[in-house]
Amino acid sequence: MTRFDEKSKKRFFIFFAASMLAIIVFAAVGKNGFIDVYRYKKERDRIVFLNKTVEEENKRLLEEIRLLKTDKRYVANLARTELGMLGRDEVIYKIEDKVEDKGGNKEEK
Repeated sequence: MTRFDEKSKKRFFIFFAASMLAIIVFAAVGKNGFIDVYRYKKERDRIVFLNKTVEEENKRLLEEIRLLKTDKRYVANLARTELGMLGRDEVIYKIEDKVEDKGGNKEEK
């Protein structure tokens, strides 16, 4: 009788271990298992970071819009630097360097 009880205990232990292993495998790789949760967390973190960068860009653009609407000096400076425009009574002088070669000839640089 003890022999049978020992076999029953062994079978129960094997069944229990196999069941636990199956549960762990399904929890890890099944739908919405640990691996999927990890992927979702990584994706969420990436989206949160992207959202913060977009919010910062929006704040910067809103400030630039405000300056364009209200600050004439900002608009004038922007026109000079980005569009190459001149203000009233401004003149551009273009100075070219002349270099002499060994033969005494001058050529423009």
